[in-house]
Amino acid sequence: MQLTRLRGLLFIFFLSIPSAYPFSVHAQISDSARVSVLTIYPGEAIYALWGHSALRIWDPTTGFDISYNYGTFDFRSPLSFMARFAYGKLDYQLSLHQSQALVEHSWVTEGRGVVQQHLDMNQQEIQTLYELLRVNALPENRVYRYDFLYDNCATRILEVLEDALDVQLVNSQSVGISFRDLIRPYLRTKPALDVAINVAMGIPVDEFSTRRQLSFLPIEFQILLENAQKRDQHPLVAQTDTLFGEPISPTPRQFMSIPTWIGWILCLIALYLSVRDFRTPRRRRFDVIFMGMVSMIGLLITFFWLVSVHEITRPNLHIMWAWPLHLIPLWFSKWRWASIYWWTSGVSATLFALGSMWWPQDFPMATIPLALALAMRCFILAKVPRTGFEPVLPA
Repeated sequence: MQLTRLRGLLFIFFLSIPSAYPFSVHAQISDSARVSVLTIYPGEAIYALWGHSALRIWDPTTGFDISYNYGTFDFRSPLSFMARFAYGKLDYQLSLHQSQALVEHSWVTEGRGVVQQHLDMNQQEIQTLYELLRVNALPENRVYRYDFLYDNCATRILEVLEDALDVQLVNSQSVGISFRDLIRPYLRTKPALDVAINVAMGIPVDEFSTRRQLSFLPIEFQILLENAQKRDQHPLVAQTDTLFGEPISPTPRQFMSIPTWIGWILCLIALYLSVRDFRTPRRRRFDVIFMGMVSMIGLLITFFWLVSVHEITRPNLHIMWAWPLHLIPLWFSKWRWASIYWWTSGVSATLFALGSMWWPQDFPMATIPLALALAMRCFILAKVPRTGFEPVLPA
């Protein structure tokens, strides 16, 4: 575990070095220069789950061999990084790395497969691409506002290749697959993160992706390049080599993950307590803990919807069950509005759970039993006598 964490920190530090080789920004390339796209397959760390792409230019005559990496971020202050990422104003930048170091680090340190696609580009196209990258690598141009779905390390490479080739490599035809379904297979080994990310993401990620938008995922971008054609109708990729490892495409997640099991356990506990409390409604310690957890989820949903600048987190139908204020009526039970609050919340959570097949947003399986558990306890709490400041009665 410690070795894995050390490797992760080393990789973050490696990617955080801006323009590691500034001398190469002004270097020249000869007529023997070649271009290839490096696809680094997913790793275990969170930042590596979806893979990575880099653009390599190498010249056997001059010894020039630089990979242009649009996925560099500043991780020197983890708290600041996470805050900016949550808010949606996270800046990434283009940096330059020695290709051999980048490839070996990905495989030796991270154990991630690396595939290289050699592009069929003439000298004029290569020179144009190189000049574009030189301009992009300038201090005043290298920083850009990162967006996971629409503007990242892979989509930037597609754009600069199209500019250099003066052709649209990928069309905008719908593929009939939502962004959510494209993302989730990569989270199969991290079910808790799968639930967290999918609760935070709203209706926009359930829209169908176009072929062009598939490029936000490096593996999909690799496949798109294999089928791309130049203006003369010749294939763009001349040769594909596996440099290290045996890349394996992500597989679908398990039907019943640990968070889903936990959700159903909480639902059974809520059912048991609700049956016991049907004749004599009462608040319990379970309600305080459970409602506190749901309120935390609701606060996060509210933040991503109303505060952050992320477009893909709003609207979010999880707010139907994860209200951010559930703890307040527990502490002010004598007020008349407390009963109205619980009845309304219970009905909303019930509609969320029973209508999950028809809502325009896809929900993690774990949220259905949580919503049902919440509804049951809300209906019981709505009938608790208004006896004053009495947050928890003896169980």
